[in-house]
Amino acid sequence: MNRKEVFNINKVKTIVICLSIVLIILLCIIFFEFIVLRLLGLQYNSIGSLVFFFVLYLLLEIPLSLISNAIPKALKSVGIIQSSKGLLSFLLDTGLTFALINLLDTFMANIKIEWQGAVIFSIITGLISWKLRETDEEPPTIDSEEFKEIEKRFDFKK
Repeated sequence: MNRKEVFNINKVKTIVICLSIVLIILLCIIFFEFIVLRLLGLQYNSIGSLVFFFVLYLLLEIPLSLISNAIPKALKSVGIIQSSKGLLSFLLDTGLTFALINLLDTFMANIKIEWQGAVIFSIITGLISWKLRETDEEPPTIDSEEFKEIEKRFDFKK
């Protein structure tokens, strides 16, 4: 066995281990969400429709999460709000999660979620997200030195 074959085997092992870790984490998240939603009134006709629901939920939740994280940071940077970690952040997360669950419930005939369950699930996920965001750094304000340094790095007009 030559060196090139050993390198390829190590590379494949690394990729398989990384993918396994990511899949385990995603399965844990899906399992947690399934248990919570099941307790809150999730009803489904088949396992396939349930899997499709969670795949759609995860695919649509990622861009919504990016938006709900970016809006408070942008408003903080321009000085409209004092903190990007406050009530606005919680309300955006909660509202977008509720809207997403209701949208999926509306368009998927094989899935039924009571609106009360969707509200409770949205509040729980909003609180978790709010708690996780406490350690995030605040973005610089538009009139700060840090912002001016960033602006200089990206100034393409010169």
